[in-house]
Amino acid sequence: MPEPLPGGNMNAVERDGDTVLRNAGPWTPTVHRYLAYLGRAGIDWVPQPLEVAGGRERLTFVAGDVPLYPLPDWVWTESVLVEGARRLRRLHDASIGFGLDGAVWQSPAKVPAEVICHNDFAPHNLAFEDGRLVGAIDFDMCSPGPRMWDLAYFATRAVPLARDTPANAPGMAQARARVQLVLDAYGSDSTWDDVLRVAIIRLWDLADMSRVKAVELEKPDLNDDADLYVRDVEYLAAFTAADDGGPHG
Repeated sequence: MPEPLPGGNMNAVERDGDTVLRNAGPWTPTVHRYLAYLGRAGIDWVPQPLEVAGGRERLTFVAGDVPLYPLPDWVWTESVLVEGARRLRRLHDASIGFGLDGAVWQSPAKVPAEVICHNDFAPHNLAFEDGRLVGAIDFDMCSPGPRMWDLAYFATRAVPLARDTPANAPGMAQARARVQLVLDAYGSDSTWDDVLRVAIIRLWDLADMSRVKAVELEKPDLNDDADLYVRDVEYLAAFTAADDGGPHG
């Protein structure tokens, strides 16, 4: 008998033995084709598609512990930053060559379309065993975009980059060094300023999407999430101004 899985607020997810059931959409055939492509490219730590029936998709279950909010202490270790960035690089590299003809995406594509972005690559969509990253889940929002679109968002969630960081997480005083760990582990020559700039744009995008989904899914609590993203935008914008001698938010 399928049992509900905790976590995601954008879909109804159930576990049925060694498989997972989720609500399907027009984008599901594209996502399934992409997940199969990743499997052929040697990415064996993501779900694999099984079927779509009765408006539901069935995927293989990725074993491991997926952290829920409030995130546990071990999520904030440097090893999670490093391994997360390395896995994201492998995911991006494996997506190169995926055919886009006839593709339908739930999340709008971004430019430049360098890779297929996960679009929610963050601790709450990663599976761990004893604090070691072993898999990634929840690909239904993936779409083409620049590498930095995912990289900056991962930093936003895992560094973290926020006005009100959790009590058990490193504060913004450590953020620059932690962002550099992410960039180095990914193999990016981007800078702290690049990450902050895209993180701000990414948060605006999340706020807009959350307000749309609040209506579409009849989940008004998503408006609270949007308000939080906007507060973080305002904080990070002031933080970048401080680097130029301006006020600190």
